[in-house]
Amino acid sequence: MGTGRKTRLRRILRRKRAKRAIKAYGNYIAAGVLVFVVCVAVVGAAVKPTASTLPKNTPEPVQTTQPTGSTTEEAEAYPFNLMSFDWDGEALDGWTRYEVPEDYADNGGYLPECMQQYTYIICKQYGVEYTLALAIIEIESGYRWDASCKEGSTGYMQVLPKWHKERMRRLNVDNVKNPYFNVLVGVDYLAELQERFDTEAEVLTAYNYGAAGAYEHVWNKGLTETEYSREVQQAKERIERRMRGEW
Repeated sequence: MGTGRKTRLRRILRRKRAKRAIKAYGNYIAAGVLVFVVCVAVVGAAVKPTASTLPKNTPEPVQTTQPTGSTTEEAEAYPFNLMSFDWDGEALDGWTRYEVPEDYADNGGYLPECMQQYTYIICKQYGVEYTLALAIIEIESGYRWDASCKEGSTGYMQVLPKWHKERMRRLNVDNVKNPYFNVLVGVDYLAELQERFDTEAEVLTAYNYGAAGAYEHVWNKGLTETEYSREVQQAKERIERRMRGEW
């Protein structure tokens, strides 16, 4: 083989070897990039999955908050420290702090922020007007959680346990002297009466007398309202005006 042909052959072989080396190097680079991307994706997913990677119907974490203001479980004394304040901000949308009128506060009336918020949430769940529940609390107990009467009614909403035994079992309530349980039973009862009767006056009359007593002492006599129902409705109007800053 001539010298010129040998030289050309060596050049061709060198070009082929160079091409193979470049191709192999490129494959190594591509593989390295792929490994890096996979590692980043895996680590990133482990640190913080995005909403698109979560399974369907997976609830997103909810940021819980303490009740607005200074009221906390530790700050409130018995019996208002019996509730764990685990409700979130969304549950309190529309809630407004209510100041107990001075004439009631001077006579032991007290409705702390935690109690107001709990009542508001329960009323929303049951479809009962929050201001109506507050008005009943005002008229029934003067905002005193420990109010009682000789007939046995007790608490903010003057619940009489012997008339609500089945309700208390259903709600898993064993003590209506607990203000939270007291409001729960009272609002549950209000919701039931709202389903049965057409007007607010009828609901309030039945709350005061019981349904049977309302028929016997009020409706069968042709009356549509009572002094009690008027007092509660007037209290409700006053409370709503105070909340709007008109009082």
